[in-house]
Order: sequence, then C-alpha cells, then structure tokens
Amino acid sequence: MAKTLGDITQELNEKVLGPARAEADTLLRSAREHADAIVTQAEAAAAKIRAAARQDAEKVTRQMQVDMDMAARNFLIMVQERLEAAVVEPVVEGEVRAALDDSGFLKRMIEILLNEFLKGGAREQPLEVLLPEKDKAELEAWFMEKFRDRAAGSLEVRFTDTISFGFSMGAQGKGARFNFSSGLVEAFSNFCSPRFRRHFFAREGS
Repeated sequence: MAKTLGDITQELNEKVLGPARAEADTLLRSAREHADAIVTQAEAAAAKIRAAARQDAEKVTRQMQVDMDMAARNFLIMVQERLEAAVVEPVVEGEVRAALDDSGFLKRMIEILLNEFLKGGAREQPLEVLLPEKDKAELEAWFMEKFRDRAAGSLEVRFTDTISFGFSMGAQGKGARFNFSSGLVEAFSNFCSPRFRRHFFAREGS
C-alpha cells in the first residue's frame, strides 16, 4: 500500500522529530540546570569573597587603629621627654648651680662632710676632694686655713676643669664618691620628673 504524504509526515514526526525534540528538551533542561548550578556556585563564591573582603577590611581597619593609637602614645611620650629635657633638667641645674656657686654655701657643705669623715676615722684612708679650677684662688687658701692641722696627710684637694660647679668627694683610689655636681642635678631631676609629668600632663578630670 502506497504511503501518503500524511503518512510520511507522521512517521517523520514519530521516529525522527519527536525523539529529536525530546532529546533537545532534555539537553536544554540539563543545560539550564548546569547553568543554574554554575550561577549558584558563582554567587556562593562571590559571597565568600565579599565576606573575606569584609573581614580583611575590618582586620586592616583594626590594625590601622592599633597603629594610630601606638603612634599617638609614642608621640606623647616623645613630647613629654623633650619637654622634660627642655624644662626639668635645665631648671634643676640652674638652681643647683646657683646654690653651689655660692661660696658660703659650698664651704658649709664641704666643712660638714669633712668633719664627719674626719670624725669617723678617715685619717686611715686618705680623702680626695675635687673642685672646679675656677674656684682655686678662693678655696685653696680656705682649705689650708681650715683643715691644715686637722687633716694633715689624710686630705688631698685637687682643682680640675672636669668639674664646672660644686665638688666631688671620696676615698682616694676608691670607686664610690659623693658627686655634689652633675650627680646632684641628676638626682633632683629624677625626683622632679614624675611630679612634672603628673602635673603638666594631668589627664582631664584627674
């Protein structure tokens, strides 16, 4: 029996076009599902990247804040140290130098210390006193008059340019000495510095 055009068309639809459409639909669905999966993965990856970026940004911000706080503290410490160096020590040195440049005050201090040394049996260990070269004319005669008999052989007085004011006293040849010159300035500066910081850099409301 001869096939009509309708029969051929139906056969093509059933055996060729129908399966082709089904396969195409399957491929299309698979492609869409795959695309959706890719999009989902991409969105998840993007979310992770954004979260990581936020964490990194927050970490960088926190570190920057720490660095800024540390820089501010270091700057404040530097300012304090420079102000102390510019104010405390020069003022202390000026006052100590002025007191020790007063020959009457200087003589009284030396006399008190020497009397105690001599009273304590210092004759067994020669005592050395170092004084500024600039004071030699005035103090050399005073030492001779005041201690010539009492400290004969146990006292050596030397005038030197290594001391600009005050005096240094100690057992001859020994390391320990009384430093009533730069040592007195340092001692008073160390005493005054904490008080200077407490009052000059007082915190608001303290």
